[in-house]
Amino acid sequence: MKKHSTANILLVELVIVILFFLLCVSTLVEVLGAARVKSRAAHAENAALLRVENLENELMAAEDVSAGLEKNQFSPEADRWVLRTEDYVLYAEMTEESQAAGTIRTLNFTAEMPGGEPLFELPSVKYVPGEVSP
Repeated sequence: MKKHSTANILLVELVIVILFFLLCVSTLVEVLGAARVKSRAAHAENAALLRVENLENELMAAEDVSAGLEKNQFSPEADRWVLRTEDYVLYAEMTEESQAAGTIRTLNFTAEMPGGEPLFELPSVKYVPGEVSP
């Protein structure tokens, strides 16, 4: 009778284990890559939201919104103001609606990733009373 070598069985087991670990590593790299992308997007969204909240408070108290946007490094493009950073792009659009007793000023902020993926939209509304005649 022939005696079978255990070295062949050990080699097959070793190849199977190596293939299993390669499969696990490829899955782990994919998961970690997706987590990094989501982490960068969350960081950009938090930074943009904090900046917009601070801008909103400053601009709604100001008389001249355009000067305040220029002071905060926004540049005019077409009908809106744009601030480009490494992590996000902020857009600010202002509209004013005149009423009999005053003006309603709406400042709409929109944030996007540099690739165009939207992060959030935050409207801000302020009522500016006008002169009242007796």
